[in-house]
Amino acid sequence: MPSRFSLCKAALGCAPFLVPLPAEADDERRIDAGARLAVTLAAGVPANDIPGYGIFGLYRLNDEWTLGVGLDRTEYDYENPAKLIGIPLDPAAEAIDAKAEGTVLSAWVERSFSAPQSRTEWFLGAGLGAASVDVPNATGPTLTGGTFDIRTEADTEIIVSVLGGVRRKLGERWFVEFTLRADQHFADWTSTDQVSGDSTTIDEYFAYGGSVGFGYRF
Repeated sequence: MPSRFSLCKAALGCAPFLVPLPAEADDERRIDAGARLAVTLAAGVPANDIPGYGIFGLYRLNDEWTLGVGLDRTEYDYENPAKLIGIPLDPAAEAIDAKAEGTVLSAWVERSFSAPQSRTEWFLGAGLGAASVDVPNATGPTLTGGTFDIRTEADTEIIVSVLGGVRRKLGERWFVEFTLRADQHFADWTSTDQVSGDSTTIDEYFAYGGSVGFGYRF
C-alpha cells in the first residue's frame, strides 16, 4: 500500500494538469482590421469634395496607444482647371472638370481616453500619408472660339493629419467607428494648356471631413 508521502507527491505532480486554462482575455486581441468609407471637403482648389474608400488595420501597443495603417482609393473632380489657368470661358457654359484618381497610403498613432474594458472608446490621433494622384487631360472650347487641352502633372502628395473619433464594440469582436479628420496636403500639381502654353500650380490645400468604418478584432 503506497505511503501518505508518495500519494501527496503524486497529487502535487498532477496538480498543474488539473488547473483549468484561463480564457483568452479581450485585451490580448491586439490586431483590428476593417473597411471604411470617407469624404473630405476642400475649398474648390483642386476639389470641392474628395470621396474615398479603403481598408485599415490597427495594432494595440497597450491600453492607451494604438498604431494604425490604411490604404485608400479616392476619385474626385479637379474643378474647372481652365478657369484656374485663366483661359477665357463662356460664363453660360457648363464647367469642364477632370476626373482625378488617387491612392493614399497612411499611418497614424492614436491615444485612447476610455477605460480598457469599455464598449465605447474615444480617441485622438495624428498621422502622415502619401498620395499618388493621376489626372487625365481636360479639353473644351474657349470664349474666343478656340479650344483648350490641359495636361496636369501631379507628383506624390504628403498629407499631415489630425483625427479624432469614437469606436463602438458590436458583440465580442466586431466594431464600428466614426472618425473626424483634418488633412493638410502638400502637393505639387502643374496644369498646362498645351494650346496656349499658359499654366498654373497647386502647392498645398486643406481638407476636412470624416469616415465610417466597420471592422473585426483578431
